[in-house]
Amino acid sequence: MSEQKRKALKKIAKCLELGNSANVNEAAQAIKMAHRLMLKYGLEKDDIEFIQMGKTKTATLLPTDISPQILKIIRGINRRFGVECVLTNHKGLKQAEFIGMAERAIFAAFAFDVVYREMNQQTGQFRNSFQGTGTSTSEITRRVSSFLAGWLEGALEKLPVLTTDDDHDQRMTNFIDKEFKNLDRETFKQQLQEAMKALTDDYEKGMKKGRSISVSRPVGGSRAHEPKLLSS
Repeated sequence: MSEQKRKALKKIAKCLELGNSANVNEAAQAIKMAHRLMLKYGLEKDDIEFIQMGKTKTATLLPTDISPQILKIIRGINRRFGVECVLTNHKGLKQAEFIGMAERAIFAAFAFDVVYREMNQQTGQFRNSFQGTGTSTSEITRRVSSFLAGWLEGALEKLPVLTTDDDHDQRMTNFIDKEFKNLDRETFKQQLQEAMKALTDDYEKGMKKGRSISVSRPVGGSRAHEPKLLSS
């Protein structure tokens, strides 16, 4: 092995180490640099693509009984970011873990935390608006459900679309098969296809509110938790 290539491999190893940084931007840039060096010095395409893959857990802890609304957020993020989500157990609760190209997995987890937090805040505010109106509990429940359905529709529209290449799905499957050998993906996909409930006019109100959400790539600083990226 030439001295030049040996030095390049040391740089790649350093980049992969930085890829575990809690600083989102630093991690993403390190992974990109490692990729460029691998291409320059002739590593196999499959090796490079696999190293680019990563997984990041959300900061949000979820109830064990995952609601259709949570599944809708996951489905929207999966589709628009080109990632896949696995629900893992964490101290009696659930936690979403997004898998895909490392930078996308980081952004997907970040977006889930933002959308989930805003969903709960907006739903709570809308429910509280009925206080003192004499509206029955069943009617409030029906209208909140419609508002929430609209809010989710509007919020998910605002998520960016990160395009994927033609063989992305097969690479994703190979990666997940290796990392999560006992994962029952078919059961999870069936859950994602559950139908939405009957809607009221509050659906439009919710959609308008949802479309005001801002989910931007985190810039600077660090996340509330350390992204768990694969570095080898």
